[in-house]
Amino acid sequence: MTQKPITIKDIAEKLNISVSTVSRALKDNHEISAQTRKTVQELAKQLGYKPNPIAVALKTHKSHSIGVIVPQIVSTFFATVVKTIEEVADGHGYNVLVISSNESFQKEQKSVEVLMANRADGIILALSHETKDYEHIKMIQESGTPIVLFDRTTNELNVSRVVTDGVTAAFQAVQHLVSEGCKKIALLCGPENVARYIFLTDSIASIESNAYDRYEKAMEANHLPAKTELIWHCSDFTVEAGKEATRQLLSRQERPDAIFGITDDLAIGAIEAIKEKGLNIPEDI
Repeated sequence: MTQKPITIKDIAEKLNISVSTVSRALKDNHEISAQTRKTVQELAKQLGYKPNPIAVALKTHKSHSIGVIVPQIVSTFFATVVKTIEEVADGHGYNVLVISSNESFQKEQKSVEVLMANRADGIILALSHETKDYEHIKMIQESGTPIVLFDRTTNELNVSRVVTDGVTAAFQAVQHLVSEGCKKIALLCGPENVARYIFLTDSIASIESNAYDRYEKAMEANHLPAKTELIWHCSDFTVEAGKEATRQLLSRQERPDAIFGITDDLAIGAIEAIKEKGLNIPEDI
């Protein structure tokens, strides 16, 4: 038979004091005498009392939890971001609830609903590649729950966001490769249909389109042709997609002497394919 959880009422009855006194004593409220606080806290520990987080959230309207929704938890980039969020949140007494949308708009919507139902104090979210409608984001804003979009955002909403300066980074990456003597620099980017969607909506991966533009401008600035055959639209943004694209590039008679991956995972895939081919980095490519 499962033992019924110990409640504040149980502690109050054992000590013959009011529930409100027990509640304030457990919160170390100085309006309660030091002796009473000590007695209540010791008995609570002895009985194994644990606060009910749902009840606390209902009463205080605070769950001390932050919801994080990422497109892929297996992504090196997103895994690193989540780890850092957890470290900072933990230092402020917050728990982090992490959900992967798996690049699904529907899963992203449901994840928002789950976090709202669990009274998350705030939500940090990177949009999925399928996301074209932002009603679920508006719902968060209308509820008064703080939200921050990161990495993949949209200009269609007035929302706090954290993004990298992909435009400057892309130009600097190509400039660095040119300074190392590279002339045939290949670019690994996302699917063509995603790129077209980006140009039409100025949405989730605008960084990619801007990086693509900066790649071309950096090549032109160094009087190098941005050949069509060196710009590879991968099937998606995974390590495997980067690996397969690099295999194709390396199988050509005139292979590139450098590869610039638009994301960490595409770059990791390129590294694996280069090693698989028996080539050395950075000596051969």
